[in-house]
Amino acid sequence: MEKPVHILHALLIFHLLGAAAASDQEGWWSIDCGAGGGSRVVNGSISWVPDTNYTKVGTNARLPQNQALEEMNTLRFFPNKTENNCYIVPLEFPGFNYIVRAGFYYGNYDGLSKPPTFDLKLDRENWTTVNTSSSAKGGIPIYHEAIYLTRSRNLTVCLEQTRDGEVPFISSMEGVPINYIYDEVLDTTTATLHLVARTNFGGPEIRFPDDIHNRIWTRGITPPNCHANVSIAIADTLFLVNDEPVSMLLDYIVSTKVNDPIILTVDIPPQSTPLPAYFVFYLADLSYHSNGSVIRAMQIYINGLEMSTVTVDFYSSKAVTFYPLDVMGPTINITLVATDESNLPPNINGIEIFTRHDLVGHSGSPLSPYSPSDTSKHFLSIYVLLIYIICLVALFP
Repeated sequence: MEKPVHILHALLIFHLLGAAAASDQEGWWSIDCGAGGGSRVVNGSISWVPDTNYTKVGTNARLPQNQALEEMNTLRFFPNKTENNCYIVPLEFPGFNYIVRAGFYYGNYDGLSKPPTFDLKLDRENWTTVNTSSSAKGGIPIYHEAIYLTRSRNLTVCLEQTRDGEVPFISSMEGVPINYIYDEVLDTTTATLHLVARTNFGGPEIRFPDDIHNRIWTRGITPPNCHANVSIAIADTLFLVNDEPVSMLLDYIVSTKVNDPIILTVDIPPQSTPLPAYFVFYLADLSYHSNGSVIRAMQIYINGLEMSTVTVDFYSSKAVTFYPLDVMGPTINITLVATDESNLPPNINGIEIFTRHDLVGHSGSPLSPYSPSDTSKHFLSIYVLLIYIICLVALFP
């Protein structure tokens, strides 16, 4: 017979598991572009290094005012209009899928009050167009992230000027090899997934170490007919499909009335043709319900199309995925509506949305994934399992 675990105990277990997994960061790289000096360590384990070993072009600059994130205080800009404004990053695990994230914060470093727009390339193929207007003085950092199947022992990231007088720059670059997550898509395609949104509803921004893959979950907007909440009661079983952070599953927004839908809009760069998209809805109900006859069930609509009817089991979580679904910009409309049988309003904890891009020139077979330290990873898995067993024994003597 399964016993309910108090949410504080669940948090303890998963923080211990996360800490153990985070101790193995083989293949990670965090580059502080434009920084001088040596490396620095944040959150006890992420080592940020200067970019001098990865590029020989461009010029360093420091922002006039300090930012909360140290890596956003410096940048490297590329005044020469050339296609060779590139970083070359050696990969420890060629053939793996990598989360690749580039960060940009303009901050009026040049005193011109003219944040640039330019192109970003991944292994010489078009990745995305970077518009840095929202990172002007007083703005927020801009991130572009992709899940990319590497095909050589080096990864090349290039910046290309596309407008006269607008000089490309970059503040940070990060990479994390991944395996056994997002399997619904990564097991069926070698294409690149571009992150559109990764949102934590009802709570603050989430980063490492809560997310053991160093993903960033931005704080979501709460619609006017909803309120934000945090689960503080009991949780029986948590199924983590994509190693989603437990703290995200504790945060949620819920409609104030059963018959009120949750309506969300997600901005997406406009494109000339539809793109196949990958949606992951994270739904959990970890709160205590004194009335055992209540039901939380909802219909999920994307751009007016009914996708699924989902029942959220109490004291558990689930990830509901849709792929492929063609989308176009400038927005994606999402609606969650309670079913006729439901006597609880709809809720949502988090969401991830990616679009799939087939980069030109990457039709060849990728390298076979190889890890020179597979043995150490097996020992890590055993270590994590032992911690989990010890926690269970302590909780249930």
